[in-house]
Amino acid sequence: MKADPLVAADRIKGMIEPLLQGQFSSGLGKVLVYVQSVTRSLDSSRAALRALEEKRAGSLDANYDDWEKRRAAIEQAYGRGLKNSIGFARRNLDSAQLQALEELVRRPRLASRTILEKRALALQKSFDRMEDPAAGMLEHYTSTSDPLNKYLVAGPWGHEYLQKRKIDPGGYDLALCRLLGCQDTVAGRVVMSYASICQAIDELEAVAQGALD
Repeated sequence: MKADPLVAADRIKGMIEPLLQGQFSSGLGKVLVYVQSVTRSLDSSRAALRALEEKRAGSLDANYDDWEKRRAAIEQAYGRGLKNSIGFARRNLDSAQLQALEELVRRPRLASRTILEKRALALQKSFDRMEDPAAGMLEHYTSTSDPLNKYLVAGPWGHEYLQKRKIDPGGYDLALCRLLGCQDTVAGRVVMSYASICQAIDELEAVAQGALD
């Protein structure tokens, strides 16, 4: 039995709806819009394919290639729409995560872009030598008294670094939010939910790609 894209979409909905509060409602609401557009597109594409097959069955036109081209056009349009919807869902989720991080981890006011870049490069060189940079980043956060280092490790830069290292940030985010004492805030719950929502969107894309077969 094939996995159902509707089930996958409902799972994402169940994860996001509790987070639709205050300033995060707009961005996360857009994630839901694009997720739901996947299932709507699937329904309309399936209907178009059924109509095409019914028309073909009742037609005297024996041009097989022409019917296959029409079918391929429907499938290609669905594939493009799926790619766009999933891409926009991910972008809006990334924006919501960034917004939450900026609320939880304040950037030092006197830190210029040049200073940030130099400090980030120094941290990167240190973390690049670690097999488990997430653990090293958490340890650094607790041991350093430098607010700029804390901002870099816990904020957007640290999360972008983990993505580049292809490390699931789920465990890191949970531990980080515990250190920050923000588990019960909306911003904290957005950060802690980010990795699992990303995974759920990946799963939706995977099951939706073969849904017309």
